[in-house]
Amino acid sequence: MKLRIFGINERSMLESLPKTKLSAEWVDDETHRWIDIEDATADELKEVFAPYKLPASILTACLASERTARFISRRDAFYLEVPTHLGWDVYPKPYVSILYLPTTVISIHRDVVHSIEDVIDDLNEEVQLFERSASALLYHLLTSIGKKNLDAALDVRSEAEELAMELDRDPERIDPQQIAEMRRKISHHATVHDDHTYCAGVLRTVESKSLQFTGTSRLFSEQLHLAEMSGQMIAGAQSRVADLQGTYDATVQQKVENRLRMLTLLSAIFLPLTLISGIYGMNFTDLPGMGIPTGYLIVIGIMLATVFGMGLYLKRNGWFD
Repeated sequence: MKLRIFGINERSMLESLPKTKLSAEWVDDETHRWIDIEDATADELKEVFAPYKLPASILTACLASERTARFISRRDAFYLEVPTHLGWDVYPKPYVSILYLPTTVISIHRDVVHSIEDVIDDLNEEVQLFERSASALLYHLLTSIGKKNLDAALDVRSEAEELAMELDRDPERIDPQQIAEMRRKISHHATVHDDHTYCAGVLRTVESKSLQFTGTSRLFSEQLHLAEMSGQMIAGAQSRVADLQGTYDATVQQKVENRLRMLTLLSAIFLPLTLISGIYGMNFTDLPGMGIPTGYLIVIGIMLATVFGMGLYLKRNGWFD
């Protein structure tokens, strides 16, 4: 288990605290904290949370190794699960469990989450929270996770645009697996975003004394609006990938139709030759040209003239266009 404890200093930035255990006194003191727990077992988490006397439903959710409840609200705490933009090609999808207590935010995750690492780096160096409070930290954390997902979705849109240009230049070089992979990615990002929007919306309904909206109330409202705007952008990325799939399907269909047309042309041109060859192959003695020394050449000439005539007729009628 990797346990990191940060305090929010007077400048509304993070500072690492040399603590290795949680204390029940933290719930009532004036220091706002962020506790990040990575790759912990159920027994380790039970030991870590022992001082807090969490509600049974929230404790069960925190100890579970898989997703259980997306949101649980109680009088003194609430719990929510936030999926990450990682894991589009794996199942189950990775997520971050967030436990919110008065003055304390606790994040629990099984793997390294880049969004959390970025938040730690930012708040340690140059980014300040809106105010010195756990609610401002929660807002910043959720916004950062959502931004990562949106950035990943827009990256997929850029890939789709590049692939569309390549499709216009040289359709033969396009691998359909690339499009299928982009469809899986954008579908994952859209699903993750739906959960983020749900989290942003449900936070406006929390009736818990643990979450005290002060100056951050406006920010949480803006976060829901930002989630809706992000949803529109992700929907646009989905549409771009869908258009690419449609264009590729149309290109493949056109290629198949061209090949079928060529086969039809060959059949139409050589059908008379096949008929003539079949008739003369029956070895009748009274067929035209059989008694003439140059009859063989005459028949071949007729066949070539038939091919030329059929080709000229089909070309004039646009079959080769």
